[in-house]
Amino acid sequence: MSKFEVFAHWDAEAGVWVAHSEDIPGLATEAETWDGLKAKLSEMGSELIALNNVKLDADGGQIHIITEDTVSVAA
Repeated sequence: MSKFEVFAHWDAEAGVWVAHSEDIPGLATEAETWDGLKAKLSEMGSELIALNNVKLDADGGQIHIITEDTVSVAA
């Protein structure tokens, strides 16, 4: 299965999740919720893979979302 990496982060100032990928040409998007972001990535990823003639393995592909978050801990 083909695997495509997408990097996502929460932009607190804008109040949205922001995502981009070097594996899928042209993929850059944002959404107000995590579920909304995943839905957009699925739809946009499929469209951009087809538009850019990116080859998929016979069993299709997966978008692997990589994110980072920070939480505070008490002293």
